[in-house]
Amino acid sequence: MPDELLHQPHDKIFRSVFSDPAEAAALLRAVLPAPLPDRIHWNTLSLLPDSFIDDTLRATESDLLFEVRHEGVREPIHVYVLLEHQSSPDRWMPFRLLKYCFRIWDPHANGSNLLRPILPVVFYLGPRRWNYPTEFVHLFPEECRELAWTPRFDYLLLDRTGVEPDQVGGDIGGRIAQLLMMAAFTRNMRDIKEALNLAASLVAAGTSHWPQLRTYLLATQYQEQVQAFAEALQRHGSRQGGEIMSYAQQLLEEGLAKGRNEGLAEGERRAKVEMIEGLLKTGMTWDVIQRATGLDESQFLSLKQQAPPYDK
Repeated sequence: MPDELLHQPHDKIFRSVFSDPAEAAALLRAVLPAPLPDRIHWNTLSLLPDSFIDDTLRATESDLLFEVRHEGVREPIHVYVLLEHQSSPDRWMPFRLLKYCFRIWDPHANGSNLLRPILPVVFYLGPRRWNYPTEFVHLFPEECRELAWTPRFDYLLLDRTGVEPDQVGGDIGGRIAQLLMMAAFTRNMRDIKEALNLAASLVAAGTSHWPQLRTYLLATQYQEQVQAFAEALQRHGSRQGGEIMSYAQQLLEEGLAKGRNEGLAEGERRAKVEMIEGLLKTGMTWDVIQRATGLDESQFLSLKQQAPPYDK
């Protein structure tokens, strides 16, 4: 039985892969504009155990805070990476991101003479390209933007929407994570197939993040795409091709085995009810449950009435 089922899968794959400083450094080094990557000592990058996003936005955002040495700067600087995965771009991102930066600075505001610089990076995934300016000044009326007292703030945008799969940068685990996330958000079947095929070739090269990546794939793709991915793994000579099966299916098989001794029909009903209840307890959403089991919420409630629980 799998040891976890994904709730908020985009957040979890982002954090599980890019919390690894080596993966984060490889991604940032590949995408930050020159000459910035050459001025940062990437071997000093370290993760800090903090999060600063609003509780109400945790379903569509995730964040990571690092510190790293920068050429010519005495103290380490902060690198703040915000994952934005929502249905549409947000023109208020500069405001929200600056608010998060103030939360990073706030504990040091009274105990230090100076604040540490923050390099803010927004990693965006969504069905539509980001179409808003990144500068804070654009939130003000145009006639006010040149005023001396209008705040100046900007962030680096990494818009992965519409990026060609072979242009995805980073280390192997980070590239696979990006490709799987791109496949999860795009609506173009050709793009999904290209992203998954390239991801499969990279999995064959080996990555320590495979268990998390496999779980993310199963939580975000339909069975047809999962099967195609497994076949692509086998074509690329990867032994993982035979491992891919949904966590829901594994739970269902275990429940069916438990129910066979009590009569197949009743056992199947009870097994499905217990399996779905287990998924709900993990926080899995109904769209994922329906995709895995073929039952929506109303069908589940009807099935539950027909299948009383096992005697303890």
